[in-house]
Amino acid sequence: MITNFSFGVPGEMTDADYPMPLGDYFDIEKDMMQVGGEFLLVRDEESNFYFLCTDDCNIEILCRAYDWYIVSSGRFNDRLRIGMGLAGEDAYGSEMFRVEDEQTLRRWHDMLKFTFKGDFIRSYYPKTNRFRGKLRVDGALCFYIHDYYPVSHKLKLTSEQKKVVNLVFRLKEGACASLAAKLFSLAISRMEFFNGLADPILIPLPASTKERHRQRFEYFCGELSRRLIIDNVFSAGRIEQDREQQKGTQQRNMSGVVFDPDYIEGRDVLLLDDILTTGMSFTLVKRELEKLGANSVTGIFLTKTVGAK
Repeated sequence: MITNFSFGVPGEMTDADYPMPLGDYFDIEKDMMQVGGEFLLVRDEESNFYFLCTDDCNIEILCRAYDWYIVSSGRFNDRLRIGMGLAGEDAYGSEMFRVEDEQTLRRWHDMLKFTFKGDFIRSYYPKTNRFRGKLRVDGALCFYIHDYYPVSHKLKLTSEQKKVVNLVFRLKEGACASLAAKLFSLAISRMEFFNGLADPILIPLPASTKERHRQRFEYFCGELSRRLIIDNVFSAGRIEQDREQQKGTQQRNMSGVVFDPDYIEGRDVLLLDDILTTGMSFTLVKRELEKLGANSVTGIFLTKTVGAK
């Protein structure tokens, strides 16, 4: 049996920039011993990781130890499991393995490369974890991760675009909150401006009803706040009266939505939602938060509707 772990660290990094303290490498070795069985886990510089392991290997122990999130996993054959997930925000590649011999290691590498680096991707959700676009809405800077193609476009979507639609729908249902929080946390953590915010808080754009708002955002905001190490102020905005769904209308009504100024005054607000379309709801809430004394308001979105102005 051969066991090893390695980190591909960029040449310009100093000791102070190293991805983790030296002592933590010995913890990795201990954690690797606890998972049992045989496994190969490869992480790339985009914070994605891929693994192949035997049935008697509890790869989840290793992932939990470093707060890595398994996006999907399944059977590869009658004795192996295969999967993929999201690691931390540090931009370095790494590899951990415990396998029978060098031949097995090479063969497993080829399996992962064929499965995840070729055209066939075993995932129902997108793995992109960087903001790919930005724009200003009512003077505020807004960031989004994906383009979103609604049904009205009547286009034949690519497999990646279908994954984005799937994630949006699932997030609206209150599912995939942990995955979405991981994606957002990686994207936000990579942004220089976030580290310059003195006292940031997360506030979701209000949904149309109390129940939809709670279902969609309560757990998600808790997870994202925990990952970003900032205050969870989900309760800063309350829906005291349900409103009609306003999707596709030219007017927005924020009556029945109340924000607590004690949470808002002097804070840097990250105002987030799943889709940015016209920006009308964002503008209304942004202006209200500014009236309540917000130091700044920045829009954070999973997607932006293609063709929306």
